[in-house]
Amino acid sequence: MKKELKAVLYVLNLAVTSLAAEPACPVCSRYNYEEMLLERVIRNELALEHTLKDIKETNTKVVDALRKLQDENDKVNIANAAIERKQIVMEAALSDAIKTALTNVSESLTHILTESVRAIKEMEGKVDLIKGNVEMHACYVLHIIM
Repeated sequence: MKKELKAVLYVLNLAVTSLAAEPACPVCSRYNYEEMLLERVIRNELALEHTLKDIKETNTKVVDALRKLQDENDKVNIANAAIERKQIVMEAALSDAIKTALTNVSESLTHILTESVRAIKEMEGKVDLIKGNVEMHACYVLHIIM
């Protein structure tokens, strides 16, 4: 039994010694935990740097697109202003043309009316002359017949 007791004590001594010393497995080591934590921090930092790079590229693209959009908007505004100026000029020209046409039509109608009145008076004069000649011939013919 002493031998068994010695064997048990020896095994217990080995167990205590092995457990009292720093663990040999890297999973349980304090340095291993810090190393894993440091690796995680570095991976996160690299991922954040990549994300920041992507954000900067996207921001550059958005700024360029906004600049192009603003340039196109400026071009549209310039074209719109030019169209409005041309519309004003064309409306003025159309108004002048309408006024000129109305003046010409009015003058033409006045001239036609004046010429018509003159022609009517001239024809009335000729009709009166013809009536006078007819009456005179009728009287002469009646005088001859009688």
